[in-house]
Amino acid sequence: MNAPAVINLSAGERRLLEVLDAQGACGASAAALIRAQGLPSRRVEGWRWSDLRAAIGADTLIQSGHDHAHEAAAVADAPQDLSIITALATALSLDEGVDTADLIEFTGQANRVFSVKAGHQIVIESINGQAGLSAGSFTANVRGGALTRIVIQDGAPDAVVLNRAEIVVGPGGRYKQFTLSFGGEYARLETKVDLWDGGELILNGAYLSASGRHCDMTSDIVVHGPGRNAPPIGAKVDQNIRGVVRANGQGVFQGKIFVAKPAQKTDARQNHQALLLEEGAEVFAKPELQIFADDVTCAHGNAIGDLDEDALFYIRSRGVPELEARAMMISAFLTQVVPADLPDELREEITARMEGWLTEKSQ
Repeated sequence: MNAPAVINLSAGERRLLEVLDAQGACGASAAALIRAQGLPSRRVEGWRWSDLRAAIGADTLIQSGHDHAHEAAAVADAPQDLSIITALATALSLDEGVDTADLIEFTGQANRVFSVKAGHQIVIESINGQAGLSAGSFTANVRGGALTRIVIQDGAPDAVVLNRAEIVVGPGGRYKQFTLSFGGEYARLETKVDLWDGGELILNGAYLSASGRHCDMTSDIVVHGPGRNAPPIGAKVDQNIRGVVRANGQGVFQGKIFVAKPAQKTDARQNHQALLLEEGAEVFAKPELQIFADDVTCAHGNAIGDLDEDALFYIRSRGVPELEARAMMISAFLTQVVPADLPDELREEITARMEGWLTEKSQ
């Protein structure tokens, strides 16, 4: 029998383990994962552009909503497929109660759970990351009706923000998500969706990364077929992500759609586009489709570049100053992914946040 590999822990990992061990049972799974595998680094395929191990140092402040005094539960081995973000969220954030109002607003990181059977519920999460590491989670089971989740993530330049959504969309359910991220020293926003035949998923987002900021939007969508002996009616996936990055900023998009063999008649579309506004801006993208069904309509696209100089010249020829013309073009580029059916006030707030970033960074 081979002896388990010895993990050479970094100073940041050792500091994090001290905090996790103090959280008792809530921190046990995350601590077991780190001791067994370490934090994800560039050596892990799904993290090669977002090195979490390097982002957490010995002096990184760990934001924790817990103050547990009970002793840790014995966890010899955390599940190998457990997300490190989910484990850290369990350890560092409290479970936040929810209600059934049509529109619910939350602030900060927490662990939130929703179940929707009918009607349409809108959830707005404002994640204003403070200095240091914070983690949160969002779990939803949409068995009918519709759930819309809006995430606006901003925060301190030295914030390390981790958030993961785990969603199940059943037949007849509809889940829509829009994420607006301004990054941080390190920000990774993950979404995992199990979509069943007859369900619908709209997964949009926009990231705006200025100098010294990093934003990673990672998604993993699995499309399942109908129940045994039931004829497929098809599931629908529509994913559109836009990014704008300035000098010394980083943006990451990793999107995977897996269509299982029974998931016939699936209609899945994935698109990522990013603008590099200045020298030194970086965007890394990895869109993926894995299709095992043969009666589907699936497509994906990826485009990274700078502003169209011909279009810019045309606008400027109409007497619009260059900075204003650039802002107009970038704003139009970004607002295409903002859901059109949001309440007017919410859509205006999102648009204003985008335009505020453009105006601020153009001065």
